[in-house]
Amino acid sequence: MNKSILIHIEPHEVEVSGQASETVLQALMGQFYGRGGRPAFYGCRRGGCGACKMKLLAGYVDHNETYSQTALSNEERSEGYILACKSYPGSDLTIRIPERDDPLARYLRTDRMQGIF
Repeated sequence: MNKSILIHIEPHEVEVSGQASETVLQALMGQFYGRGGRPAFYGCRRGGCGACKMKLLAGYVDHNETYSQTALSNEERSEGYILACKSYPGSDLTIRIPERDDPLARYLRTDRMQGIF
């Protein structure tokens, strides 16, 4: 039987459901990224880039050990950070997704794009 879990996302105050058999990132890609005005997820999805780095505030994850130390340092991991693409939920979770600047939004704010839209 596949266990259902809930993921509460700070600072967005959004809750999504997932399965213990899918990574945290898979649950977020299905119900969070690209919805409600949020940008789609960009990143390698293999633990190499760190785009899915977030802080685990509550709950437990089984964090796969195969990932780049550049993407997540031992110090960051000891501070509670995880790579969502490498983390399988072991319980309901509360996570904090750092604010990131969407590359397209940043480009649209440049001087070259002012006055076009």
